[in-house]
Formats: sequence, C-alpha cells, structure tokens
Amino acid sequence: MKKLILFVCAVMLNETVLQAQVTQINANKSLETAYPINNSKAIAFSKIDSSIWVTDGTLFGTTQISNSIKFIEAGMVLNGQLVFVGNSSTTGVELFITDGTIGGTILLNDISPGTTGSDPGDFALLNGFIYFSAVTANEGRELWKTNGTSTGTSILKDIVNGAGSSNQLNQYNLFSNGSYLLFAAQANGSGMELWKSDGTDVGTSLLFNINTGNGGADSSNPANFYAINNAVVFTATDATHGNEFWRTDGTSSGTFLLKDIYAGTNSSTSFEAFPGFLLPYFSGFHTFNNKIYFQANDGISTGKIWSTDGTVANTVFVKDIVPGISFSFVFLVGAVNLSNKFIFSVSDGVTSSELWESDGTTEGTNLFKSFNPPTPGELPIIYVPYNININTNTLTQPLFQGDKFFFTAGTANDGHELWISNGTLSGTAIVKDINPGVASGIDSSNSSYLYTSDALFFPASNGINGLELWKTNGTANGTSIVADIVTGSGGSDIDMTFFLVNGKVIFKADDGDYLANNIIAKDLYAVDGTYSALPIGFSEFSAVLIGKDAILKWGVKTEGNNKEYVIERSFDGLQFDVIGRRASIAAGFEQPYYTYTDANITDFQKSIVYYRIMVNTIDNSNLYSPIVPLKLKGSYWNVGVYPNPVLGDLRLAITGITGPVEIAINDAAGRTIYRNRILNSNGGVQIPASKLPHGYYVLVVTNGQEKKSIKFIR
Repeated sequence: MKKLILFVCAVMLNETVLQAQVTQINANKSLETAYPINNSKAIAFSKIDSSIWVTDGTLFGTTQISNSIKFIEAGMVLNGQLVFVGNSSTTGVELFITDGTIGGTILLNDISPGTTGSDPGDFALLNGFIYFSAVTANEGRELWKTNGTSTGTSILKDIVNGAGSSNQLNQYNLFSNGSYLLFAAQANGSGMELWKSDGTDVGTSLLFNINTGNGGADSSNPANFYAINNAVVFTATDATHGNEFWRTDGTSSGTFLLKDIYAGTNSSTSFEAFPGFLLPYFSGFHTFNNKIYFQANDGISTGKIWSTDGTVANTVFVKDIVPGISFSFVFLVGAVNLSNKFIFSVSDGVTSSELWESDGTTEGTNLFKSFNPPTPGELPIIYVPYNININTNTLTQPLFQGDKFFFTAGTANDGHELWISNGTLSGTAIVKDINPGVASGIDSSNSSYLYTSDALFFPASNGINGLELWKTNGTANGTSIVADIVTGSGGSDIDMTFFLVNGKVIFKADDGDYLANNIIAKDLYAVDGTYSALPIGFSEFSAVLIGKDAILKWGVKTEGNNKEYVIERSFDGLQFDVIGRRASIAAGFEQPYYTYTDANITDFQKSIVYYRIMVNTIDNSNLYSPIVPLKLKGSYWNVGVYPNPVLGDLRLAITGITGPVEIAINDAAGRTIYRNRILNSNGGVQIPASKLPHGYYVLVVTNGQEKKSIKFIR
C-alpha cells in the first residue's frame, strides 16, 4: 500500500508526470470537480473527507481552501463565486460561499443560529439573486434568497405562518424562467399547489389551485417545469384527469391543462407494472424548433411521443415509436439536435436497439438506424454535446465540428464501440474498432466523456491496456489512447469532468493504490496542453426577400461566451462588408433567435447577395456562420390566396411579375385538376373554383424557373 504523499515531495520526486500527455494534479483525495466559478478555475471537493479545494488544472493551482468547512452540495455561481451547502462544527449545515481562495471561503449567513443548521437546498437563479429553501425554528422550511452577501440574505416569504413548513427539502421543484419563479408549496389548510414569485414577499402567492378536491387539501404536486415560447409546461395532478401536462404563462387565466392524454383519472406520466403498482414513466422534455417533445402513456401504448408549443391546439400526438402497453424506452431527454431534425435512442427493453430521427412531423419521424448488440434490448447512448454557461448556470448543446455527434452502440460483430454521425446514414459509422473483434472497446456502463472543439475524450479499452483515457477527432487514424495510467489490463476507471478548467481536460482515475482499510482513493489528472470548448452552434440561419427587404433570422444553441453578432453582406461571396450588429441577449433558458432587416436590398440591382454572421465572443475570438445566398432578380415576386378557406371562386393577388405565369391546382392525391397560362398576371386574378369538391388543394404558380406553392381549403 502506497503512503499518502505531499505535493511538494511529489514534485521533487518527479512523480507527477505519468506520460507526456497527462499530469497528476492531486493524489489520493478522490477530488470531485463541483463547478467552475470562471473560465480559469473550478471548485472541487474530496469524496473521502469532504474537504474543499480549488483547481486551475495545474499541480500548484490545485489546493485545499478550507480546513473547517465540509462540502455537502453545490448551489449556484453568483458574481464569480460559488454558493454552496457546507457543514462546520460551529454552524451545522448552512449556506457558504467561495471565490476560490482561503480568505474568500466563508459562511454566507448563519440562517439558523448555533449548531442546528438550516439545511439549505432547492436552488434557482433570478435577477441577481439565488433562491433556496432553508429551515429555522420560528418559520419552519420556507424559501429564502441571497445576493451573495450576509446582509442580502433573507427569507422570501413565511408561507405557512409560524413553525410550519410550506414544503420539504428538494420537493419545492423551484424553477426560474428568467422572469419569475414557479414552485410547489402548501399554505395553511391547502394541498401542495402551484405558486409564483417575482422575488418579493408581496409578489409571492398561490398562482393556481389545480387540485381542488377534498376542500382544497388535496395536492396537485406541480413538477417538471420546462420553459417554451413564453410559457412553462409542467406536470400536475387533479381529481378528474390524473397526472397530466399543464402550462402557465404566469397568470391564473393562462394556467390550464394542455391535454388529458390518458383519459379519465389515469396518468400519462406513469406505467402500471402490475395491478396497483405504478412506476414513474415521464423522463423529461426535449426542445426542437420552438416545440418540446415528450413520451407519454395513453393506455394503449407507452411508446408514443407527443409535442407541444405550449398551446392546447398544438399539443399533438406525433408517432407511436414502440407500439404496445409494455414498458418502453424512448429516450428523448438524451436527444441531439441537427439543423433539420433531432435524433434519439429507442429500445423496447427486450430486442430493439435503435436510433430514431424526427423533424417534428409524423411522416418525418422514422427509424434512423438499428443495431444488434451483444445483449438484446440495450439502448444506444448518445454523447450529447454540452457547453456550460457559467453566468446563467445552464447547459447548451453545440455540435462537434459544426454538424456531428458521437454515440455508443453494440453490434454482434464488433461489440460496444464508439460511433460518429452527421445525421445521415452514409455519415454514420464506427469511429474505430478499438477492441478488435467481438470484444467491446466501450464499457456501456461508463458513459463519461468530454467534448472539446477538436477532440472527444472518453474511456475505452483495447483489450491490452484496460479501461483508460482515449481521444478522437472522429477518424480512425485520429483515435488513440491518451494515457495508460495502470499498465496492463487492469484499467484505471476513468471519470471525466464535463467542463474544461483553464483550458484543461480534467479527469479522475484509480492508479491502483489503496488507503487504509482497502479504501480506493482516486487521483486527479489534467491532459497536457490547452483545449477549447465546443464553439457556437447555429440552430438556424435563413434569409428571405419580402418586398424590397432581405429579412435575416438566426438562432443559436449556446449563448454563454457570445458578446455580439456582426451581420456581413457580399455580392460576390468573397468580399464581405459589415452592415449591422446585434448584441447577445444571453437568454440561457431558451434557444435565442435574432432578426435583422437589410432594407431596400433590391435597389442595388444585383442578381444575388450573400450573408454571413460573425460572432464576437467575450474572450475576443471570432466565429462564423455558414454563408447563406439570397437570389434577388426574378425572386421578389409573390402570390397570395384570399380568402383561405375558399368559399367561392379562388382569388389570387400576384405582385412583382413582368411576364406570363402558369397556374395549376393539384388535389390531395397530387393530380392536376386545373392548369392555365396568364399573360398579364400582376394584380388580381380570379379562378373558377366554386364547383370544386370540399377538401385540401395546392395552388402552384410557375414564373420561369421558379415556383411558389400555397395550400388552401375549399
């Protein structure tokens, strides 16, 4: 058994460098990186003795910062400091704060004086304050707030007067959408219901009593809050609908049931494993193109996915992925977005192991690729790309190299290996057969990984070295072992940090030594070199011509490091000029969208124009969007149908056309039932349509090489 070693001795003995590629930065403390407080350093704690540390990714920058405070739970970062739950012999479990220095690691407020402790938890961020729950002898457990100072820490509202509590620890489901807080609480004599707060005592009140059964004492237990389109979707229970999906816009009138998916008092969020025994079934939401997608049980099938934009009309069934009432896995919460669709994992738990794709429509939701893993029914695991926004305490998901992601899946011939995909079948393949033959290179029980801009770091085994740290750029030649920490086949049980620290890839590993009583003490390592996080990903960038103006719209998947967007224009696709700027709104809670109008672009008398967006980041690096062309000459014509639905004859408003056009009407089966050529087409055109059967039709107007299609109802 190796003795504990001091860092200074370690440096003197030159034992810190295991290989040219990694450096050991802490020994035998099993340090767990808790949260970055800025781009240069992160707070860590020991899994052995709960001591608090800071690391900048180097040996000398990894130090203990408190002897008296024991780390329990990370709260949130506020103004470059981590607010956390800790324990000391004089205060009990209280709220502490650290800036990463010894002097700056202090008690934030002794909320419950003495050694009893207030046992804080349930954290959310709103308008420069962290909100949380805490217990005192006089108020019970209630919601509190802090701005990071002792004097700025106070109770938000004593909802249940006196020593009674408005909820239990970790049951408030406290949620911030950036404008207000939502949470579950009970007042005197009521059940656990939906509450709202603007951060003030007066502005904290019951928003809606959803479950009014039993004189209001029954609980709706609102949970799973998720922001979408200026609304928040959540789950709640009432006496007539069971546990279903609701929405709120922060007003009582704007709070209502979206749909009773499992009709009656049954719940679409649970599954009856056997009579009388319900298992929680809902696993979370996924956002794509201003809608959220989720799996729900309607009593006929547990494998159906639904979507909503936060309105009743647009809360709809999308597709039955795994038909039947048996338990199924449709892992939407682990989906990844591409430009025109999202991809997610599916399994029936028995035989199927699949990736599916969806553009949000029924016909566009289909099997993407099927696998035959060594153990039937295993779920492919997508390595969802993450990038952390320290300021808003949120995660975003830019793609690797702009359009790719990694995942693991098993096949009978290759075992479990690492795959890469750009969302096409031809672009989906095993990166490398790391452990050749039927043996697995990837341990399916260890899905630890970290994306950087030029490589993915992950644990793998080639059958010779055991489970060690590897990296890949997405090609077989660019896939190699980084460090063999435990030589031979033993492996070091790699555990990756999901964020960079000072440009360093940090990971934890077992180097094979033990403390007393055979306690495994892992060591902390940094990969040599400097790496960068995944760059901004554009979820959308388009340019359309409306009248004489070019309307640009773009959406981004990550905002945290973006300072401004610079709009550039070119008429040859080579030389670009700056024409405008948009400041980053750093939304954090929803994918931000921006628009810009390039007015009177047709006055330049050009046939085509090119646009791109340059992103200026906080660290003064520049990133570019794809180039989007917009045709000008011959393309600024338009067709309108009115009224729609059509009651009598079909009336068209045609503008911007100087020559003849062809007009056709196709029925729902695609058959052309009307065709005509019109010479003087500008202005109003009337087409006999009063004798058409009622139904759906498509109007097709052809102007030279261009076509415009409009759906209408007769």
